[in-house]
Amino acid sequence: MSQQRFWRKRAVSLGFTAAAASAVIVGGLPHVAYGATLTGTIAITTPSTGKLAAGTAKQVLLLTVTGQTLSEALITGVNLGTDASCQNIPTYIVTSPTTIAVKTPSGGCPATTATGGDGIDILFAGGNTLSKANGLFFITPPAIAALSDKPVINDNSALLDPTAQTRRFVTAGGQTVRVKADSTFAFDPRTSAALAVTFGGKPATEIKVYDSSGTLIPANTSSAPAAGNYLTFKSPAGLSTTDASLAISQGGVSKTFAVSDTGASIIAVPTVISLSVSSGRAKGATSTVLTTSALVSKTLSDYQGGSATWGVFFCNKPAAVTAVNTAGTQLTVTTPDVTNDPDGLGTNVYAGSCPVTIADLTDNANPVKGPITPGGYFNFLNE
Repeated sequence: MSQQRFWRKRAVSLGFTAAAASAVIVGGLPHVAYGATLTGTIAITTPSTGKLAAGTAKQVLLLTVTGQTLSEALITGVNLGTDASCQNIPTYIVTSPTTIAVKTPSGGCPATTATGGDGIDILFAGGNTLSKANGLFFITPPAIAALSDKPVINDNSALLDPTAQTRRFVTAGGQTVRVKADSTFAFDPRTSAALAVTFGGKPATEIKVYDSSGTLIPANTSSAPAAGNYLTFKSPAGLSTTDASLAISQGGVSKTFAVSDTGASIIAVPTVISLSVSSGRAKGATSTVLTTSALVSKTLSDYQGGSATWGVFFCNKPAAVTAVNTAGTQLTVTTPDVTNDPDGLGTNVYAGSCPVTIADLTDNANPVKGPITPGGYFNFLNE
C-alpha cells in the first residue's frame, strides 16, 4: 500500500533520533555539537521563476537538493529569507530523498528587498544547515480596492454615482470591465510586468491601464505607474453564472479575488444585437425581429402568458413575443404602447426611443433584464 503524505506542523523536539544526532560524548558526558554548514546545493524547482506572492499563506515552494539526502527524520524546518516570520517553517513535506515542498506560513513572508533575492536554509537535526544564498523572490501581489468601494464595475457605469454603478456581467462576454487598484498598489502595463487577467477562469482580452484621473498609460511608459490606478478588459465569452472569480497576474505572481472581494456577478440573460425594424408609429403595434446572443430557451411558450419565464421589454413595457427561430438567436415581437406611460416613454410623452431588453422572469416580482446595447433601440414616431 502506498504511503500517503500529509502537510503537518512538526513539533520542536524530534525525540531520541534528533537528540542523539545533536550530541557527542566528551569525557563521558553528553555535549551539544556545533551545527555545520553542509555541502550541496538547493535548486528552486517550482515555481521555476523563484517568485512567490508576498504576505500570502500556503504558497508552495518545491526544492531539489544535491549533495545531501533528505528524510523526515533529518529535517527540522526551513528558513525562507531572513524575516522572523519565515524562520524554521514547520509546514513542509519531504517528497523524496532529494526533494522537499515548503508552504509559506500564516501571514506569508514579506516582500523581498535584496537585489539578488532571498536565501533559503534547510535545517537538519544537529543544527546543520544546507543553504542557498539567493534566488527566492517574494513579490507584492495584485491588490484591489475594498468591496465597499466597488472595485469591479461595468465600465459603462463608471461615471454614475457609485450607488448606481453596476457589477453584473453576461455569460456572452464582450463587456468592458473596470478594476480599481488598492491605494497601495499600481497596475503596470509595461511588458516587463506581464500583466494578465482571467475572469471566470477564462483569459480576458484588451487589457488597458489608466491612471486615477482616467488617462491611458501606454505599455512603453518609462516609469512605474502611481498606486490607486485602474485597469479595464473585455470580458471573455462562455462565462458561467457559478464562477465570477477574478485573477490578476503581475510581476510573476497571481492573486485570485472571489465574489466576496469584488461583488461581481454573471447572469445568463441574452442581449439584443439588432432589430430588423427599428422604428414605427407611436401607439402602433409594429412587428420586428430581434437578433440576439444565444437564447437560454427556444420554446415559444416560455415567452407567452402569465407563466412566462422570459420576456422582452421596450422601455419597461412588455412586448408580445410571437415566434422564436430554431437556432435560438432571433425573437419576433410586436411593440407595446409606450406613449403617455411612466413605464414607457414617460407621462405626456408620445414619441421617443426605448431600449429593448430581454429579461429573465423566473422571479416575476424581480425580473432580471439583460444589458442595454447600441443595437437594441426602437424609435416610436408621431410625426
